[in-house]
Amino acid sequence: MSTQKTIDQLVKGVLEELNSLGYSQGSIQKYSRSYQSLMEYTNGQGITHYSEGVGLKYINDQYGFELEGFFGTVPKPVSETLHHLLILWHYQQYSSVTWVTRGKKKAFTCPENYKDEYASFQKFCGLKKYTTLGLLSILNPVKNFLLCMESQHVQNLKDISQDNLSAFLSIYSGHSVRYRATIVSALRNFLKLLGEDGSIPPKTWQMLPNVRYSRNAFIPPSWKKEDVKKLLDAVDRGNPRGKRDYALLLLVVRLGLRASDIRNLKLHNIEWKHKKIVLIQKKTKQTLELPLLDDIGWALIDYLKNGRPKTKSDSVFINHKAPYGEFKDTNGMQQILWKYMSFAGLERPKNEPCGLHSLRSTLARTMLEVGTPLPIISEVLGHESIQTTSIYLKINLEALRKCPIDPEEVFVHEQ
Repeated sequence: MSTQKTIDQLVKGVLEELNSLGYSQGSIQKYSRSYQSLMEYTNGQGITHYSEGVGLKYINDQYGFELEGFFGTVPKPVSETLHHLLILWHYQQYSSVTWVTRGKKKAFTCPENYKDEYASFQKFCGLKKYTTLGLLSILNPVKNFLLCMESQHVQNLKDISQDNLSAFLSIYSGHSVRYRATIVSALRNFLKLLGEDGSIPPKTWQMLPNVRYSRNAFIPPSWKKEDVKKLLDAVDRGNPRGKRDYALLLLVVRLGLRASDIRNLKLHNIEWKHKKIVLIQKKTKQTLELPLLDDIGWALIDYLKNGRPKTKSDSVFINHKAPYGEFKDTNGMQQILWKYMSFAGLERPKNEPCGLHSLRSTLARTMLEVGTPLPIISEVLGHESIQTTSIYLKINLEALRKCPIDPEEVFVHEQ
């Protein structure tokens, strides 16, 4: 970590690295102008070294915005300058330039009174080895709960009352039963853990309501075949991004890969000689082996040879904006899907999810329609249990009617 460089040295280092990473000259000039203005300001103030406080004071004096940190919604010119300052701060800390984004909200800071309990729960979650999204779905409700308790002036979590819990859960009264069940489940785990280690009364969690939600009541969304064709036809395969996006979408449509596995797909996962894709699934941590179908293979070859920017990254799919690295999360791929839906004239349904997972569900339905046995569908989709795959029977009533009467022949019960 380097904290001794002057602002002039930091700026010089950032601009040199931006150039080496392949940023366009237009982008580099924008950074240069921002930093030149910053240096003129700091020189006038007698400031030689950079810090977050220096950056925020500069924004306040230059634009009249008094900010708590590098987050929040601001006009575009201010947002662009904030991003440039954030890159400068990151370079100061790590001596490298990486793509970083500003959050809309202030980063979570655990209230002082609850730090030990929150740290204990973080450790507990770490041992469970949740996926990134799974961990967020558990920690975010707990973070919101602790902030809510602070706002209600609860000095010690031992003093949590039924009214405190009710006040917190009322925040989610307008959400779906499924989402409320997720919130209650995360909070129940948190309170149970604290009860077991003696931090709070052991039966505190029992004050939580039971939110009845059956996963099997959820019918996975799926597409019409003609709409899938329209989606793929809408991709312009004549430009680099189109080549990438077409190959990416094919992996979901034809093989049912999860968005997380596509994001983490590495060059070595494609075994060209054996015409297969072998990877460790992000969600289940299990090995998945799938055939490299001809249309997918040719789409990948077209992208890797004629579309993929030069990069040191070993990820198959990368951002086509410098620095050229892997997608930081699955939101970028979600936006790709929605973009081509718009191009194809397909409307996004308002009351049901419509992400890449819906294309995965469509593959399951298609396989059911042609009589593919349930265990094979389960293997292709990378499910740990055939019970998970059985959910997709709801989108094919004919296949449901043909399901054996004796469930022991098909389903493997969860332990």
